[in-house]
Amino acid sequence: MSLKTITGPRGTRSLAGLRGGRYARKSAYRGKTNSKGRSVREQLDATQSDADRDGVNIVETFIDDDRSASRHAGGREREDFERMIEWIEQGKLDIVYAWAATRLQRDLAVYARLRDACAKHGVLWCYGGKVYDLSDKDDRFRTGLDALIGEREVDEMRDNVLRSLRANAVNGKPHGQRAYGYRRVYDPHSRELLRTEKEPAEAEIVAEICKAVADGKAYAQIALALNRRGVTPPAREWRKEQIKALAEWREDLPANSRMHPTWVARLVGREDLRVEARTRLAAGELPLDISQDFNARREPLLLARWHPATVVHYAADPRYLGARTHHGKVTAEDAWPRIVDKAVHVRAVAIIAERKAKRHNSRPGKAVNWLSGSMVCDVCSVAVGSGRNKYGPYYRCVQPKVEGKFGGKGYHVSGLTKEIDAYVEGELFKWLSSPAFIAAFTEGDDEALNQIEEAEAEVAMLRVRLKEFRSKAIEGALSADSFAEIEAGLTPKIAAAEAKVKSLKAPSVVREIVGTTPEEVAKGWATLELPQRRLIAETLLDVRMKKVPHGPGVPASEHVSLAPRMPVKSSAGAA
Repeated sequence: MSLKTITGPRGTRSLAGLRGGRYARKSAYRGKTNSKGRSVREQLDATQSDADRDGVNIVETFIDDDRSASRHAGGREREDFERMIEWIEQGKLDIVYAWAATRLQRDLAVYARLRDACAKHGVLWCYGGKVYDLSDKDDRFRTGLDALIGEREVDEMRDNVLRSLRANAVNGKPHGQRAYGYRRVYDPHSRELLRTEKEPAEAEIVAEICKAVADGKAYAQIALALNRRGVTPPAREWRKEQIKALAEWREDLPANSRMHPTWVARLVGREDLRVEARTRLAAGELPLDISQDFNARREPLLLARWHPATVVHYAADPRYLGARTHHGKVTAEDAWPRIVDKAVHVRAVAIIAERKAKRHNSRPGKAVNWLSGSMVCDVCSVAVGSGRNKYGPYYRCVQPKVEGKFGGKGYHVSGLTKEIDAYVEGELFKWLSSPAFIAAFTEGDDEALNQIEEAEAEVAMLRVRLKEFRSKAIEGALSADSFAEIEAGLTPKIAAAEAKVKSLKAPSVVREIVGTTPEEVAKGWATLELPQRRLIAETLLDVRMKKVPHGPGVPASEHVSLAPRMPVKSSAGAA
């Protein structure tokens, strides 16, 4: 076979002996793990065949697997495409081969950049079996037209996907990968989706997670319990972070005690995979590349775990109420079976929001004292912290020194943890066994939820009113003095309404420990975990540590002021 030549502004050029580069790209696999790399290999085979036909010597191969070339790609950089541009600009290539124009780019801006680099350095293109000289006006027009068509195609594809998303949202149909806790049933012949139903074992775990969050348990502790029980986590693929952990894993790691024995046994039994990870990392391979290879080979997910972030995501997800959402808004109620009761979901979401808003002790699973972060200093109203000295654990004010405030001092009060905890617990037990509290917390969930919704609506209404008045003041339709007067009146109402919402959303675990006597409450209290106790204190108690004279013998009742917050009925009082 005769070797190919190309004629252009630089005259007739033989392709024989030119230095070539092959470029291959595949965008998304949409969960089809076993097809990863297949399309790329097919592209490389085709471009190698083109190079062999032209007598070109391939000196480098550039691969961007699982990368989009459109301007809607979402920020994932095509590392090898950038590396190919560098080779072109450094004069290391004479011709670039690709299976099609769309493999190189689907964006006119990227096309112009690649075109100009090739034209400047005399590098040819070959795609679809045809060679183009970018210094030739006709070839520039032809390749530019292909680039324009490619960009329009991707825009059309995106429009179709968005249209499908909107239609599915309105019709209550799922989109994307199935959610943990559910399974999809398809017609065996047409493959049309028939329905979405619960995956019983997974649905049970989702309900357990949501109930635990609603009960005030720490996210880390919930995840740890699932890992220790060996509950299969929802992970679908290896991640690059797991590769290094696999390479460094040993049988004597303390973290192994936080895993189910069968998980440890699986790691022990796959020494070959651990050795491979170590060897490939030592040879300079990137963890991402190794993880993608493991996924292509469908290696078992030895290091998949439950994480606190997953716990939070499931507990806050409205889909488990049976709702279909689109861009954060519910578009269809009862789109599939409900896994979680609305009352549990509302309380879980409220607890998540409250923990996110906290400035202190935002990691309840790490806290070691009951009242730190919720009890405040009576002098400066700053939340107290905790520590330990020769007398034992203690609470203390953590106000930093502020010049001109509080006498220029930072430290105001302190007290031993044991005495203060015992006193506050005793008062709490009396209150939880009072008729007023029992009446408030034995009401049905539906009534409580209605009150929550009404209180939240009141907050929203007051905020809208304040916003409207502010807009009028900005436009000059309302004087500054009038607005200041209105704002002064509405602000405390908003604060009171928000406090009512917070009170209404008291942790549901309180229902499980109320009793007719303080002794009954104490028995239930003993079964609670520390994060649950802390949440009860934060939600239901107003505790302040007072300044007292130095010296022993000061009773905790004089050291602490304590006021209950009635959770549901604002008219009910404590005994």
